[in-house]
This record gives sequence, C-alpha cells and structure tokens, in this order.
Amino acid sequence: MKRIMSFPCTMFFVAAFLASFSAHAQSLNPQDTLNQYISDLQKNPNDYALREKIIRHVQAMKQKPGISAEAEKYEGRAEYAIKNAKNEADFLDAAKEYDKALLLAPWVSSYYFNQAIAYEKAGKPKEAKRSFEFYLFAEPNAKDARDVRKRIAGLEYAAEKAEKETSPQASASREQKKSDDWLKKIDGRKYTCPLENGTLILEVRGKVLLYASNFPYSWGYREHGRYEIIDRVISPWIPTREQQTGGIPGRSWVVEGTYTISEDGERITQHFRLNDGNVEEKIFLWQR
Repeated sequence: MKRIMSFPCTMFFVAAFLASFSAHAQSLNPQDTLNQYISDLQKNPNDYALREKIIRHVQAMKQKPGISAEAEKYEGRAEYAIKNAKNEADFLDAAKEYDKALLLAPWVSSYYFNQAIAYEKAGKPKEAKRSFEFYLFAEPNAKDARDVRKRIAGLEYAAEKAEKETSPQASASREQKKSDDWLKKIDGRKYTCPLENGTLILEVRGKVLLYASNFPYSWGYREHGRYEIIDRVISPWIPTREQQTGGIPGRSWVVEGTYTISEDGERITQHFRLNDGNVEEKIFLWQR
C-alpha cells in the first residue's frame, strides 16, 4: 500500500528543491561566471584558451559587461606611452600596459588592436600577430578584417624570418663569415720579432701560420713549423724535450705555448710556458 506523504513533509521537500534550484541558478549567473573566468585568467595570463572562452562568454551575454575604471586607467597609460614613444622599448611598455587592461577586460577588441600595433612597433611580430588574432576573435564582424588578416600574414612572415636569423645555424654561419673575412684581411701579412743576431718570423698564408727564423751569420733562413689558424689563438705543436734541449742537462724547455693574433691584425703575441714555471713572451709586429 502506497504511503501518502503528509502536507508539511511535502512542503519541506518543495522548499528544499526550490532553494537548490535558486542556488544553482545563481551559480550560473553570467556575470558571476565572467568574474570567475577573469579571476582564473589573472592567475594564468598565458591561458589563451581561457581568454577565448571569456570572449565567447561575453559575446553570448544579453547584458554586456561594463569596463572598469581601473581598466580604463591602464588604457590611458598605454595610449600615453604610444603617443610619446621614442624607441622600441617605449612601445613594448605600452603593450604591457594593455596587458594589464586586458586582464581586467579581456573581451575588449580595441585593446587587442592597439596592443598589436604597439607590439609591432616594438619589433615583436609574434606577439603582434597574436594580439591581432584576438582582435578578430573579439570583433568577428570587424570592417577591417581583411586588412588585419593581411597584416597577420605579414607578421607571421616577419616572425619566421626573425626565428631563422636567430637560430643556432644562422649564428654559426655569421660567426664563420666573420672569421673568414678576418682571415682574408690578414692573409699574406708578415710579422717579425727582432733578436740580437737575427729575426723570428710569422707569416699568414691563408689558414696557415708559418713560423720561421732568419739568422744570417749562422744557419740563415729556416722554417720551423706550420700551424692551422682556427681562431685568433693558435696552439702550435711543441717539440719534445729532447728536441728542444739536445740532451744537454739543466737546459729548460717549452711545455705549453700559444700564438695570439690581435683583433686588428697588427701584432701576434707568442706566449710560452717553460718547465721551470717561467714564462717567455715575444711580440711580432706586422711589417707593412
């Protein structure tokens, strides 16, 4: 047999249902939802999916939200920064002010458009492209949509080009060209270091540094070594102890050495460290 609920009990459940429905409806209030979205965005400004979600939410709202005085304050700061900008850094500051405004009103299309211009003038094509894309997303019926899409395409090209120019391969290529140009500049130069009875000689021949000496009253001209030039500091081959001392006891010998070509190509410094800890240094000057 079915049990019939008493009137007071029935009213209790109806009241509970209505209260639950009211709370649920309140939680779905468009403005409250927007406020929660904005709060979440401020915690993670780079959540672009959430930014798009906010724009779609505002577009669906019957009563559009207003722009706060604080957002307008940052808008004014950004406009002033653009108007008085003297360099790329100033335009970048303006874009950052728009960032602050957009964290408070992320649906305002004009903020994105003006921020894109600021980024573009700051030399940030990737960021400018993103801001223009958000402008079109926030302003789907924009009259200048075609021009903005073309502008986005141009910024995409600029961003790709900038990425290529800053790639490790491009940097290595520039360094190699710089090195090659420097070597061409000093190719054929002869450097000398006068001694009491003769002269020590260094010559640049392409990518080779030739080391020789000229002692007219003894052995005359003699070539001692050829070393590859990879950069300005060259580590020559060091003869063995026996070769340097001739087996004579007590004679010191070179254990480590370098030839350093000055950046302007005017001189070469010979730096030798001996087995006893002493250092020998000689300066070879370019004979013009």
